[in-house]
Amino acid sequence: MKALYQVKNVSKIYQNMTAENHALNQVNLEIEKGEIVVILGPSGSGKSTLLNMLSGIDTPSKGTILFDGTDIGKMKERELTNYRRDNLGFIFQSYNLIPNLTVLENMEMGANLSSDPLSYSKILTVVGLSHHKNKYPYQLSGGQMQRVSIARALVKNPKVLFCDEPTGALDEKTGKKVLKSLQQINRDFHTTMIIVTHNPSIALMANTVIKMNSGRIESIVHNKEVIDAEELRWA
Repeated sequence: MKALYQVKNVSKIYQNMTAENHALNQVNLEIEKGEIVVILGPSGSGKSTLLNMLSGIDTPSKGTILFDGTDIGKMKERELTNYRRDNLGFIFQSYNLIPNLTVLENMEMGANLSSDPLSYSKILTVVGLSHHKNKYPYQLSGGQMQRVSIARALVKNPKVLFCDEPTGALDEKTGKKVLKSLQQINRDFHTTMIIVTHNPSIALMANTVIKMNSGRIESIVHNKEVIDAEELRWA
């Protein structure tokens, strides 16, 4: 089966006055449809740069990134916009909710970007917010706000969810609730998930774990067993 993403010899090079800085250096990997992928590494390892390459926010200096067989690097700006709108959802450490809109109205912002949105009520049930749909962000806890951001990203029915430190601002109990929601979404909708994190414990809930350092991939591990999010030991 053809991989959803194929990354071939990708480098991202920034040139300054005296030297080249390789944010990514000869990266090769494949991501299968329906996987949960966790990317681990210290600050400056290239995790976020790789996420930007895969999502079309930035383009490689060298190499090729194929999404479902199509070369992202050859897309024009309008094509990249359509690629992100039609295929991708984004979840960040900062929730980026619109404060004067309710939970349901924030979700509508995501749904309006899609030609085939999912059921609001079903998504609210999955993320455990059915009784909070008419509340505003200031009336919610941090974990609830993060789950609203997940619902907003998911309701547009993306093929891939990009999650950049989704539990970085949360305590252990709340973080596990958010991860449980992501795991449930993966099981129910077969959504491919790519999670960037500093927390090595989260790797145990992934199908594939990519460890990075200094712009290179140090290892790719395929977990034989996947741990339920509630059973993770928090690092």
